[in-house]
This record gives sequence, C-alpha cells and structure tokens, in this order.
Amino acid sequence: KSYLQSIMDGVKKVLDNGSILSEPACYHQFCRLLAKLKCNYQLNEIVDIEGYESIIDTIAKFTISSLENWHFSSNSIHYLLTLWQRLCTAVPYVKSDKAHALPVYAPQISKTFLKSRLELVLGVLRDGIEDPLDDVATLHQQLDLLSTVVRIVYPTNCNT
Repeated sequence: KSYLQSIMDGVKKVLDNGSILSEPACYHQFCRLLAKLKCNYQLNEIVDIEGYESIIDTIAKFTISSLENWHFSSNSIHYLLTLWQRLCTAVPYVKSDKAHALPVYAPQISKTFLKSRLELVLGVLRDGIEDPLDDVATLHQQLDLLSTVVRIVYPTNCNT
C-alpha cells in the first residue's frame, strides 16, 4: 500500500468517526493536514488511489459542514479553502482516466461558503458577535481562494 493510500484511508477513518474532531485543536490540525495533501501530491496521484470517490465525497461533506458551522471552525476555514483551491487549480493537468468529481463539489462548497458569510453577518447584527469580516486581509485571502473554486464550473456556480 502506498503512503498516500495510507494517509487517505486515515483521513477517511477520522472523518467517518468524527469524535476526535470535537476537540478544537485536533479539528484545526486536521484541517491543516487536509490542506497539505495537495501540496505533497499531484491530483493525478490522489485521483488514482483506491476509494477516491468515497474519500473526496467525505472530505466535501466535512468542508460543507465546517462552513455551515462557522462559529466553531472560523480559524480552520482558510485551510479547507486552500485544499479546494489547490485541487481545482490542478484540474486542467489531470491525465488520469478516472473522474476527479471536483465539478460536482465545487459549486456546493462555494454556495455554502457564501451562505455562511451571510449568516455570519446576521449573527453580527443580531447577536453582537465580533465581526470577522472586519479583517480585510483574511477576507481578501478567503475570497481569492474561493475565486478558483468558483471558476472550475462557472456557469453552475452562477445559477446556484
């Protein structure tokens, strides 16, 4: 079994179990691990692992859940967006015969991110929580990462 296969199997087991991710420090470090996957491996290699479809589906669901629960995961969102931005950037270079399924998940992730930012505004107005949108540098960074995710299937994203 390859090292990448072992890592991806471990990621899937952690996400399927989920109990360890209730600890904020573990959750944050796990998001950092996910972001590093694409740094160390080409999308071709990731797509070719056994069970890729199930793993990418689980990671997408985790990302969507994290975006929906922005109050718990605000410091980790950057890492999740980085993962998806890097995956989407690599799509034109995929030479594998296997489907990478990113056009399926990119619209869901971008829509959920935008919806979560609107809910964040409501939270600021209604509950008086600190407004993370005041941090212009972080906001710019997140939107820059999101722009690549949105572009992968631009017409679909415009319609959602």
